[in-house]
Amino acid sequence: MHHRLGRTLRVFLLVLAAAGFHRLTVVPLVEPRVRDAQESLELSPEQAAAIRARADRRLAALGDLFPVGSWEREDPIMLESRQMRLLFKQYQALPDGRVNLVPCTMVLLPDRNRAAADANAGRTLVLRVPQGAVLEFDEPLDLRQGRLARLVGGSLRGQVTIRGTPSAPGAEDDIEIVTRDVELEEFEVRTGEMVQFRYGRSTGSGRALVARLLPRAGGSDQGPGIGGVDSIRLDRDVRMRIEGMEAGLLPGQAAAPAATAAAPRPADPAPVTVTCRGSLCMNVSAGVVTCEDRVEVVRSLPGGATDQLACDLLAIVLGRDETAAGAAGGRHELKAREIQAKGAPVVVRSTGAGLEARAARLGYEIASRRILLDGDEPVSLVARDTEMEAKSIDYTPGPDAAPGALMAVGPGWLRARPAGGPPAVARWQKWLRMRPDGAEHVASIAGDAEVAVEGQGRLGAGEMHLWLEVARGTRPAAATPGAGPDLSGVRPARLLARGMVELEADNLAARTDRMEVWF
Repeated sequence: MHHRLGRTLRVFLLVLAAAGFHRLTVVPLVEPRVRDAQESLELSPEQAAAIRARADRRLAALGDLFPVGSWEREDPIMLESRQMRLLFKQYQALPDGRVNLVPCTMVLLPDRNRAAADANAGRTLVLRVPQGAVLEFDEPLDLRQGRLARLVGGSLRGQVTIRGTPSAPGAEDDIEIVTRDVELEEFEVRTGEMVQFRYGRSTGSGRALVARLLPRAGGSDQGPGIGGVDSIRLDRDVRMRIEGMEAGLLPGQAAAPAATAAAPRPADPAPVTVTCRGSLCMNVSAGVVTCEDRVEVVRSLPGGATDQLACDLLAIVLGRDETAAGAAGGRHELKAREIQAKGAPVVVRSTGAGLEARAARLGYEIASRRILLDGDEPVSLVARDTEMEAKSIDYTPGPDAAPGALMAVGPGWLRARPAGGPPAVARWQKWLRMRPDGAEHVASIAGDAEVAVEGQGRLGAGEMHLWLEVARGTRPAAATPGAGPDLSGVRPARLLARGMVELEADNLAARTDRMEVWF
């Protein structure tokens, strides 16, 4: 009995000694962050008053970022780094080292290194979380000095609003994003909730946001090391309404005339609506917006006309164009420059232009209205009373509804139904080409070239060249924007056929190596 009692006492003493050793040696090593955080957040009334006075001075420097009556203007606590301001009213240190701030607002100032290289890198971002945020920093917050440690993650509860000021004075590219329940990592922002967003006058919505951020040049010892936004992605249920697209976003749309002293700027162009079942991703660094899965682009025009594009993948390439006002003031506008679409097939319809195109791949340069169709299968293009099919088609409309320039790689065919004239069909194996030639245009086909006019006859040759002239006084003074090529005033001037020329007509058949005809 005494032996058992003695052994029990020895075990108890050993456990007690181990617990004391753990408390004196291990605990200070694994739990200093919590103690330091609590100590750094325990302030005397004098220290709190000094922090608030410093915050008042810093708030004055932020200008009009916060509306009158907002809590940020009512004596908040503010911590700062070179790039970030963190504002809150109440704080609580959590056992895991994180900090609970209620309410919470973060202000991200422009990266000075990027601003030095890019005059438009002047956007300030304001992130507001009225219900508060739980944030994690790489070291305890120091409220006494007002110094902000590097932010490494956190959770934003309830509604979250992100606003971005214009990138330059006068630019119509301010940003607003409204969502809820956002998770932060050092270089990533994400939420699975619905997102409403606005960019300038354009608006949109989608679900499941993931934003990837760029590290700041040269790194950061304090505050967030964020140098900009790399990409923003919405995973599903995407819908956008794009305003202010003077040059159009679909083939067949002409650019709106520029404003002058004699002719004021016309009414705003009709908006473009973009929807997709899949994701939307804006690669800010590359200036490309992509949409996936059942993408539809629609523009409703005055008078009931519509422009439509349907595809599986759409890419919009963005670029900054210096406006006339910006030539002196340094203002640049972010605009769509071209689109690329893929599908099975891509289908474009413009009722106002009388245009329809089908192809596996479509490229469209907005400023010049150049359209490129290609793919593994033949592509087709219908413009007014003309229908064409070829291996690939590259077409650029001319100014004021002129015929423009065309290259169609064969084998292919073209069917025309001119008003008041008989239908005609042209076929070729190599190519069909139309291009300006001085004051005229010349249309050429090569490779077993053949032209047949219903009820009149047939002409075949190795190649044919037809010069066209525009009858003076037939071209309208102001062509309807987006109305497509107007061939009403185009007349044939001269025809050259060579290489095994064969002519068949009523009561006439001829063969020769070369034939020229003047009309």
